[in-house]
Amino acid sequence: MTAESSPRPGFIASPLKPPKQDRSRRTLDSIALAALELMEEGGVENATVAAIVKRAGASVGSFYARFAGKDDLILYLQDRIWAEARDRWDEALETHDWEALSLEAVVEGVVGLLFRSFRADYHQREILGRERRQDDEGARRVFAFHQHILATVTPLFLTHREEITHPDPEWAIRLGYRFAVGSIRELLELEGAVGIVDGAATAEALTPELARAWVAYLGVGGQEEFAEGPREVDFFDPWG
Repeated sequence: MTAESSPRPGFIASPLKPPKQDRSRRTLDSIALAALELMEEGGVENATVAAIVKRAGASVGSFYARFAGKDDLILYLQDRIWAEARDRWDEALETHDWEALSLEAVVEGVVGLLFRSFRADYHQREILGRERRQDDEGARRVFAFHQHILATVTPLFLTHREEITHPDPEWAIRLGYRFAVGSIRELLELEGAVGIVDGAATAEALTPELARAWVAYLGVGGQEEFAEGPREVDFFDPWG
C-alpha cells in the first residue's frame, strides 16, 4: 500500500487525487515535507499556509490547487504517515525467514522491529494525532495500524503454538503486544519531551527484557535463549 492507496472503510480520507506528473508529485512531496518540518519545529499552529509554501519553494496557488485548506492537508499527512509506516513494517517482516527462528527469537525480533518502527516517525505521528483529537479519525488510524501489526505477527507466534501454555494464546499475544508498545511509547516520550535517556531504558536494554516478559506471559518454560551478544534477528532495516 502506498500513501495514495484507496482509503480503508470507515475513514475520512484525504480528498486529494494522486498526481500523475512527476513535477506535480515533487511539488506535493515538497509541501508535505515542509508542513511536517514546521509542525515538528513549532506545532501545528506554526505551519501556516504561507510558511509552508515558503519552506517548500512553492506558491499559494499550488497549495490550494491540491488542498482546500490546512484541514485537508492534515488528513492527507495522516493517511501518508500511517500508510508509509505500514509499508515499512511489511517490508521489514519480509526480509527474514521467521520460520527458522525459535519462539524466543521471534518475540525478540518483533520487539526490536517495534522500537525501530515507532521511533522512525514518532514525533510526526504524535503531532498529527494531537491535531485530530477533537474527532475520532486519528484514533481510528492508530487502531488500524496496530491491528495490522498484530495481524502480521500473530501467525509468526502461532507457528510455535505447541510451546505456548497460556489458555488463550491469541489473547496472550495481543496483551503482550500492548504492554510492549506501552513501554516503547513511554521511552520515546521521555526521549522526545524532555531529552532524558535512562541507561537502563534504552532500546538495546529494553528489547530483550520486554521479550522475556512477553514470552513468560505466553507461558513458555525455558528462556535460556535470551543470551548476551548479537541478536538473531538482524536484517535489512527500512527505517535507516
